[in-house]
Amino acid sequence: MAAFKLGANDITAAYLGTQGVCIINDGSDIIFDAACGAQFTVTHNITNNLGGTTNGYTISTVPATTFTGATGDAYSFTTTVSLNSGYRWQGGTIPTISPSQPITGTVGSANSTVTTTLSGATVELIPVGTVTATLSLDTSAVSGPAAGWNVIGDQNGTVETGNSTSVTYAFVSEATLNTGYEWVSGAPTNASSPASGSTTIYSSATINTAFGSAEVRLITYTVQQNLTNNVQGPSAGYNLNWNGNSNYTSSTGTAVRSGNYGVGYTFPATTLTTNTGYTATSALTLSGEGAISGTFGTGATTYQVTAGGTVALASTDVTVTLSYNTSGLTGAANATISTSGGLTRTGAPGASYSFSTTITPDSGYSLTSGTSPQVLNGTFPSTSQGVTQNLTGTVSRPPLYYIERSCYTGSCGDVQLCTYYWADPSPNLSSGGGTEADTIAPSGTQVYSNSNYGAWSGSAGQYSITQPGTGDDYTQYISAGGTVGSDSSCP
Repeated sequence: MAAFKLGANDITAAYLGTQGVCIINDGSDIIFDAACGAQFTVTHNITNNLGGTTNGYTISTVPATTFTGATGDAYSFTTTVSLNSGYRWQGGTIPTISPSQPITGTVGSANSTVTTTLSGATVELIPVGTVTATLSLDTSAVSGPAAGWNVIGDQNGTVETGNSTSVTYAFVSEATLNTGYEWVSGAPTNASSPASGSTTIYSSATINTAFGSAEVRLITYTVQQNLTNNVQGPSAGYNLNWNGNSNYTSSTGTAVRSGNYGVGYTFPATTLTTNTGYTATSALTLSGEGAISGTFGTGATTYQVTAGGTVALASTDVTVTLSYNTSGLTGAANATISTSGGLTRTGAPGASYSFSTTITPDSGYSLTSGTSPQVLNGTFPSTSQGVTQNLTGTVSRPPLYYIERSCYTGSCGDVQLCTYYWADPSPNLSSGGGTEADTIAPSGTQVYSNSNYGAWSGSAGQYSITQPGTGDDYTQYISAGGTVGSDSSCP
């Protein structure tokens, strides 16, 4: 790329206000694009809540206190606290470092900060004349990224304090992995002194321990998307666009994404269409076709896309499309109407077609007149058009018949000025136009407030009722939801 200059000086960055300019063309095919890779800085701050003098310890952050990179670049900060010579942690309590180290993430689209907080410990001078054992922990045998592992247990610089004559100590340090990392050939042996139990010394000393040899590395995670292409017919008849590949015709495919923990990945959306001059003789289908995005190390590791359907050269066939006329089907709203094979038929002009339509009453209803299925036959016209099937019959529920009852819960002899209704299969057809039931509703029957299946609205309890025909008084339990219980005759 030729240099882009302002006078005799090279331009290394260009801005419009605070927005970096990606591309400038001077009209002579000299293009400036230095600002295309925008960089942002993540700054690491420390909140120090440790007690005692800051002369007693040293705070270190590696690899640095800032990281500058492009959006999506991974960063890592690891903070440690070590005692300076002549100091110890009061009571042997070492500091708490929060959050757990390292702090990792990816650069966003603006400058940002992260914070490590130190707390929970106080440094003090080691009293003169006290015997101490100070741990010197050697981690040099552990290779690989420092951000990949942590020390738990005794930290480098830990001090065990005794009295003026001796100190008993036992140092044990263990290496543990951070998320997204793994040991290449197993974890290192622990750094311990003594190998087991404890030991006593009688003058202050530095106790040297070391981890065994080991290597840590970032885990490479793999995510894949599998394709099963079940589309039948000539491959020229459809366009399967999968994983960015247009006109994909293989029966299977596998797309793989690899990356480290926390890094994002994507799979583009899959599409399936017929090509010009072809038609889908069975519908083209896709499952799992949506665009996918995720983060390595979390969520699913395998995705499936399946394509189906059949294509063929377009013919001169015509299509008839069925619609229903339900004006002759009383109660059509209380039934499901469906046609076997769907609402279209395709064929050559003059050929025969047939629609068989089923009327399925809803629960509690029945087809009390008319037939199901109802069939419409015909021959294909010269051009595609619609046809109408006139459906007939009646969809209804059984009629309800009344029983006289008291209006409120009570006992034998109460005035019976109200009614309930139930679907008595043998009503008293000689009474009042045939609206009275032949018997009271048996236990377990659902009763209603009117002949139109109105919801029961009474309280739960015993009601005084009249047995049709005999006029005998009874009491009968009815629940708040209208379910009949047992009945008893009145004396």
